[in-house]
Amino acid sequence: MTQKVEDGALAKLRELVAERMVGLPEEKHDSALGLPLQVTPFGAKEVNAMLEVMLSTWVTMGKEVRAFEEEWAQWCGSEHAIMVNSGSSANLIALASLVQTGVLVEGDEVLVPAVAWSTTLFPVAQLGLVPVLVDVCPERLGMDPVAAKAAMGPRTKAAMVVHLLGQPADVEALEALGLVLIEDACAAHGAQIGDKKVGSLGRLGTFSFFFSHHITTVEGGMVVCSNPALLDAARALRAHGWIREMEGREMHAAASPEIDPRFLFVSAGWNLRPTDLAGAMGRVQLMRLDPWLVRRRANHARFCERLARFDSVLQIWPEVLGTQHAGFAFPMCLRSDSEKSRADFMAHLEARNI
Repeated sequence: MTQKVEDGALAKLRELVAERMVGLPEEKHDSALGLPLQVTPFGAKEVNAMLEVMLSTWVTMGKEVRAFEEEWAQWCGSEHAIMVNSGSSANLIALASLVQTGVLVEGDEVLVPAVAWSTTLFPVAQLGLVPVLVDVCPERLGMDPVAAKAAMGPRTKAAMVVHLLGQPADVEALEALGLVLIEDACAAHGAQIGDKKVGSLGRLGTFSFFFSHHITTVEGGMVVCSNPALLDAARALRAHGWIREMEGREMHAAASPEIDPRFLFVSAGWNLRPTDLAGAMGRVQLMRLDPWLVRRRANHARFCERLARFDSVLQIWPEVLGTQHAGFAFPMCLRSDSEKSRADFMAHLEARNI
């Protein structure tokens, strides 16, 4: 096949993809269908970007992942980013890099908010650390700094700071406790405190790119940090403890001259690598993220405005002054003196496909 014929065939294929996926990502939604958890969040641009990766025949972690890492770090306001295969893996890698570099040691306590996803807590225990549950602040839904201080003991060294459902936690007050902060921003892409995005404020930050999150790589996650030692540890831990992607690989190779450096592993690790398909999809999705965040915040503000008249029975969470909500979901809490039960309220919503 000549280059001209091949280019023509590819152009036709891209056109067919565009025709097949017209209207996606969904820009409009039929209100009669209710409010689903997620509508299709990608379209022809993502599919064609992944098609290019497939046609290149290099589909495992490579240049697309590296480019996405650089673009995400710049967008987030962090020096480095390490892509992994899920947000859960991101939490595991973030904590493991702190253990690998000696910042945390077995038996150290890590504060974890009582309201969080399971994989905010489980990696703490899996790494030989001790999770200590702390209640959340009713005004912000994040870890309560007062409760955190009361829960601290002589071996308390770190805290998993969850920005729950897109609502920024009180990072400044938690930072004042002198703990190592790991920000779980898996559901808070683009949330801000002042002019800084969450995830970039702690020692490390984590994000999820699951199908129903702000952007998706189908499955995927990201760790951000600004510390070179943590970066190197995370890169090795992501790929079996291999030195191949470490900045310090030459130092490790020199320390073990009897081993071929192509096959030198310097720590225990996992295979948590993403694919270049995921990297290519993420790069296109990132270009969509800022406009989507504007719409999410507008929706959040509109819900708050419309529901304000039910304040006597329903607690909602408007943006806290000095912060920007990421609008991942819209939490509501029935007040204790409400005449209706939570089950009644949920049944009312679900009957309307919400």
